[in-house]
Amino acid sequence: MRSAPKKRGTAATKKSSKKAKGSKSKAKSTGTSEKGGENEGSSDDETDNGPYCLCRGPDDHRWMISCDVCEDWFHGECVDLSKEIGEKLVERFVCPNCTDGKKNYTKYRKTCALPNCKHPARLYTKALKDRSVFCCNDHCDAWWVSRISTLPTKAASKSALEVLTQEDLIGLLIATADKGGWKLGDKPFGNIEGLWANGLPTRPDVLSEEEQAFLQASSAERLALGNEIVQYKKMMQLLDWANSRRQAALEAGKFTKDSCGYDWRLDTVSVRSQFAAWLDTPEGQAVFKAGKLEAPITTNTNNTDNHNTTATTTNHVSAEHMADPAIRGTCDRKRCKPHAGWYKLLMGVVRVLIKETATAAAAKLEAEEAMRTAAEARYERRQLENNYVEVLSED
Repeated sequence: MRSAPKKRGTAATKKSSKKAKGSKSKAKSTGTSEKGGENEGSSDDETDNGPYCLCRGPDDHRWMISCDVCEDWFHGECVDLSKEIGEKLVERFVCPNCTDGKKNYTKYRKTCALPNCKHPARLYTKALKDRSVFCCNDHCDAWWVSRISTLPTKAASKSALEVLTQEDLIGLLIATADKGGWKLGDKPFGNIEGLWANGLPTRPDVLSEEEQAFLQASSAERLALGNEIVQYKKMMQLLDWANSRRQAALEAGKFTKDSCGYDWRLDTVSVRSQFAAWLDTPEGQAVFKAGKLEAPITTNTNNTDNHNTTATTTNHVSAEHMADPAIRGTCDRKRCKPHAGWYKLLMGVVRVLIKETATAAAAKLEAEEAMRTAAEARYERRQLENNYVEVLSED
């Protein structure tokens, strides 16, 4: 005796009403027992006392569907869901008890574009060429027939010469079908191949002086934005190295779980100009040459109350701490409030800066492409029209 396997996230119909004890399919419906099975016709074998559903009743041979969240079973009548909709269009069923309107709710497949058809559209097939807003080719043809029938016939529109008739549209469809189907026509202008190389025109008189100046300035600005993103990536590297150094000190027993571990070399992170200046220092060059964050080769002489990470004039760092290369240059305070959550906080700030910079660069690139498109169309139009301007001397 077999039952369809229970598969989470689907609503497949159980083909037979008989089921093995303790097993259920995603959806199950009424019916007679399988021919040739044991205890054929026995109502006891086909009845499951439950309790199921909102009504907490049994499996009484009415069509039922399983919730994808709580995995309880529900009568279609109790959740106002018909068997046809449940079996054909429900992609993920969530019962009223589990529905929250945000993350958990019942999802349906898109129906066929033909009115009154309750079958799913072919939008879920793997092959792109087979996808369609209709469930089958017959319904696609029926939809076209209904659209064409809304147009007047030639016999009914003899007086209106500019009216699109049924015969005209059918003639267009047949003509385009013989050529391989519908397709977009070429642009009237702007189809010259090889007109651009690395964003610059290969022919003279394509761009005006103002357009050339704009493209040059925009390209330089995008390059500067790209260099900014490179610096932000280096900030993220420095944060990762500082966090790895804290973890290593923690494993070596130098730090406890509550120890801060903030490195004073992170002070310039998120401040681009200051970070760029630090990169040019011997300290910055040594760090990125080594590819990791080790004990600083210089000391931080900033004596501030907010950052008790200095390696010189501070009362919060012991001589042993300054001498130990594993933790020198870091904050060893426990539950440090000034640096609380420093890794997550600074990493989030840098990610926002990268996103904003990338968005600004994309906007400049889009403006450049729009200008090139307009210039290309203008240039080709001038070539096809063969227009020219003759300047007459005032003498």
